[in-house]
Amino acid sequence: MAVTPLQTSNGRAHRPPTFKGDDAVPHGLAVASAITLRALIVVAGIVVVALGAARMMLLVLPVIISILLSTLLAPLAARLRGHGWRPAPAAMASVLVGLLVFIGLWALIVPGLLTQSDDLLKNVQDGASQAIGVLEPLGIGRNDLDKAIHDGLQSVRGGPVANGVLTGAVLVTQWAAGIVLIIVLTFFFVKDGARIVDWILELFAEHRQPVLREAARRSWTALSAYVQGVFLVATIDAVCIGAALLIVGVPVALPLIVLTFVAAFFPIVGAFTAGAAAVLVALVANGLPAALVIFAVIVAVQQLEGNVFYPIVVGRKLALHPVGILLALTAGGVLAGVAGAFLAMPVVAVAGAILQYMRERREARQSAAVLAPP
Repeated sequence: MAVTPLQTSNGRAHRPPTFKGDDAVPHGLAVASAITLRALIVVAGIVVVALGAARMMLLVLPVIISILLSTLLAPLAARLRGHGWRPAPAAMASVLVGLLVFIGLWALIVPGLLTQSDDLLKNVQDGASQAIGVLEPLGIGRNDLDKAIHDGLQSVRGGPVANGVLTGAVLVTQWAAGIVLIIVLTFFFVKDGARIVDWILELFAEHRQPVLREAARRSWTALSAYVQGVFLVATIDAVCIGAALLIVGVPVALPLIVLTFVAAFFPIVGAFTAGAAAVLVALVANGLPAALVIFAVIVAVQQLEGNVFYPIVVGRKLALHPVGILLALTAGGVLAGVAGAFLAMPVVAVAGAILQYMRERREARQSAAVLAPP
């Protein structure tokens, strides 16, 4: 008969060894303290990793962006390889297609965005000032709102770059180096992604490699579903809301369309910010009826996004409670600013896929133990 931790070789059960004073501690308190200690260790580890990543953001951000771009370009490269292309030309062609699309879109958008950005900020400020009448009965005075708007606009217009902490030459050099690094890393991730994963897994013990390989596969599947789904949802949001802005005749529609597209990568918070900006601009430029029309369109699009687009495009298996999304965005923003908030959701999607896999393995072990013969 096998010996278990609660069993001796002769079959007599015995209690696990205890330390002096354990009997004086209530069982609930002992369990709670053990859970708290382990939770603190896990949280501290996550914070240390996040702070280290924030300090090396110029390296970490290109790597993560390259991985995200690889999820978009890998299907194209796989299709080309299926038609007889070798891995290197297939990866190169995929990266070039992505680069041409990116350059083409920004060539169409950036000139108008730069020329209308000041008008957008001014219209948002004027619209918020007009809306103060609704907030005054709640005890929010005009001076308080004007100060909050002024501080927010200063943070957008100012910041360390505008204040001279980083010179223009250094900023341009960093951006250029980051873009080149992203292009090169994306090419190698698309071309040799599977080989890179195999090399990393070989660093671990052989009996652990199957579990890690399955976790990596599920992480890639979850990340691909999230990135591709959010990209498609962002496009749908920008097209629908942008069409309403153009039909109503909002003068700074182009920056608002870009803002709507970018905001889709920041769930809940981004939708609220972009929607509020669009409504305020419509209020100033076209009056209250136009603002109500834009508001109704935004609400309808957001309802379709939450109840149709995300469940179908992204998948129900990646669905997260709004509280979890807000906490993830807040934690990412606190630890690494806008970049951290942007990367929070992909990290949560991957973590959710790994936790789901671990839960399935635990349930499988429990089922096997129950069905095993005595």
